[in-house]
Amino acid sequence: MRVGIIGLGLIGGSLALALRQLGRSIEVIGVAKRAESAAEATRRGAVDRASTDLADLSDCDIVVIATPIEEIAVVMERLGPLVATETLITDVASVKRPVLDWAQRLPNPSRFLGGHPVAGKTRTGLAASDAAIFAHEPWIFTPVEGQDVRPFDTWFEIVRAIGGTVSFMGADAHDRQMAFLSHLAFVVSAAFSETIQKNADPTAGGPGYRSLVRLAGGEPSMYEAIARENRDALVDAIDRFDAVLHRYRQRIGDGARVRELFGGAVHAGR
Repeated sequence: MRVGIIGLGLIGGSLALALRQLGRSIEVIGVAKRAESAAEATRRGAVDRASTDLADLSDCDIVVIATPIEEIAVVMERLGPLVATETLITDVASVKRPVLDWAQRLPNPSRFLGGHPVAGKTRTGLAASDAAIFAHEPWIFTPVEGQDVRPFDTWFEIVRAIGGTVSFMGADAHDRQMAFLSHLAFVVSAAFSETIQKNADPTAGGPGYRSLVRLAGGEPSMYEAIARENRDALVDAIDRFDAVLHRYRQRIGDGARVRELFGGAVHAGR
């Protein structure tokens, strides 16, 4: 099988490394934005070969789009005429509704299946890539209603082989879930970090402080794009969190017992 990966950052690079470690007859072809990145991916052994030319993916069995979400629409427009109509295409974006809409511009939209490996690190880029990043993590696929996903069965097997847990979800449900489980977490981390910077000395912080600010160290442009594409769901998540936080503030301010509040939060996180 020949797998093409567009975008050799954290997720694309990690996927390439994981595929190369399977020891199967999988050829990995990478396409990067910069020639330096393509050369580095080749040097690290993440890919069999790499370039900056999408045409090099013309004979791939499956192509994985692992670029930032704001680049996906343009990539699809350029990729569509270059690959065979039977080529399978998927992606790794953490917001799925706009991606599925953009995929309708492909010559054969039925050969596209939205995907999201729920994995990552604070650090980004090829240098941070790690073949083990997908182990025991969900890999959610978001078919459109009535889509036959059987052509992707081999890809599902590969995802499982590199440690991912395959599941399926509608795009709208996925985006709402990620607004709460992932995107809200970054917003809270960033807001907490800003609050600390204005009111306390970070050097006096311990493990709790470091845990809460860790996500705020992520790539701002990536989260800006996510916030834009998943705006409604994220705003709803922020509003719901704000209501809970306000309830905590009221109980603490009133001097009321809050043990059950804190205890309930512990149990919810298990």
